[in-house]
Amino acid sequence: MCCTSKSEGSIVLFNDITFKLIDGEEVISIDSKKKELFDSYFDKKSIQIPLFRCIKADEYLIFLGIPFNTSVKQLGDYNLKHTINQSFFESDSTNYFYMNYRKGNDNIAVLSKDFDNNLIYILTVSNSVELSDALFSKNSLSERFNK
Repeated sequence: MCCTSKSEGSIVLFNDITFKLIDGEEVISIDSKKKELFDSYFDKKSIQIPLFRCIKADEYLIFLGIPFNTSVKQLGDYNLKHTINQSFFESDSTNYFYMNYRKGNDNIAVLSKDFDNNLIYILTVSNSVELSDALFSKNSLSERFNK
């Protein structure tokens, strides 16, 4: 399903769908600390979202996961139940859900989208509210996908 190739300025996800990188971002290897950070946002028994890629910039991290055995509705329901300090949630229950919230000093934005029955899950972590609001709004993240 997933490809590991990287084209100029984007990451190939699956079925010719790519995620655009912006200036200052680089794909980094997934070490145990990055995996632990990503996993810390989930109860592993409830939801399975393997980490596919990690993107780093000076003031933030972007995690790309490929959920399986789930749906947009289930992911959205899970995030509503397990997230404290949530500030925004939006979903159509079928094609996408988006939310942002705070966890400690971190500003988190999550977008999950369905592309022809293939799910992608993006989790962003930044300690800057302004940066998170500017780069990780629903529209900003959605526009980074090319099909």
